[in-house]
Amino acid sequence: MSSNDSSPIQRFEQELPGARFAKLRKQLVRIAASDHSLLLTGPSGTGKSRLAKCMHECSPRSQGAFIEISCASIPAQLLESELFGYRKGAFSGAFKDKKGLFEMADGGTLFLDEIGEMPMELQPKLLLFLQNQSFFPVGSTEAVKVNVRLMSATNQELKAAMLAKQFRQDLYFRINVFEIELPALSDRREMIPVLAVKFLADAMGEEESFPQFSDVALDQLLKYDWPGNIRELRNVMLRVAALVDADETVLPEHLPLFENTRNATESTEAVNPWAGQTLAEIEREAVRLALIENHGKRAATAVQLGVSEKTIYNLIKRYQIEV
Repeated sequence: MSSNDSSPIQRFEQELPGARFAKLRKQLVRIAASDHSLLLTGPSGTGKSRLAKCMHECSPRSQGAFIEISCASIPAQLLESELFGYRKGAFSGAFKDKKGLFEMADGGTLFLDEIGEMPMELQPKLLLFLQNQSFFPVGSTEAVKVNVRLMSATNQELKAAMLAKQFRQDLYFRINVFEIELPALSDRREMIPVLAVKFLADAMGEEESFPQFSDVALDQLLKYDWPGNIRELRNVMLRVAALVDADETVLPEHLPLFENTRNATESTEAVNPWAGQTLAEIEREAVRLALIENHGKRAATAVQLGVSEKTIYNLIKRYQIEV
């Protein structure tokens, strides 16, 4: 089953796997169906951009454009014209009209990443858009009306930015009708082995089998603090897929970044429910829990774990899991 054929709840299971997010995934289905502004918060690399796109694809606007821009990647003096466009003659070099991203996203979704980096002088114009669904291109006295849903993301603490007079309070309340916080990977350490297996399977493509982790490599996965969060884990698994064949074992030397793991004497037992279990036991438990969560439906379980339905069938048979 392709991601485009999946139900909204299955799509959100791909982005937020695990039992702890079951309630949130149901809420996301309702939030996706609304037209209200959404603010995604959490450390860099936790999957905010991917979740925003998933929200768009599961919304009534899915046939419209999904346009993403990082407010930190565009110089402050250019960001206004990028967002709102400009009219011919508005400034030196403006030889013709140019549509901005708000106009290009008409009927769809505009995702403003790193919104905490938006210059203070531009924030009132964004606030005016949220109030009226209209804006003035640079150099124009005529308002442009559009139908755009705004999603935003930040890894900053916007409340602290408001106290420092670096972010408008009225804008903050406009952009976070709904607010979803994505936790750091180190705060959901029990999911590291499950996500590692999923990302490695994705990286290996259509192969039905993929490398197994040695006990030492798995221990290092669990002890590492993952400052880059899910993005970093996904990139590490891409590296592993390039270095290790499907019938080989992932060893510590395939994970060079773990030279910076936490002190080896520091115990992860308190936060690691998989401690002392083999990779096979972890795999069996992950499949069993996913089947329970999906009411025994193999197709939904396959989508959640990022493998084929045939693989789920084989794992059920191999581990004698009662469905």
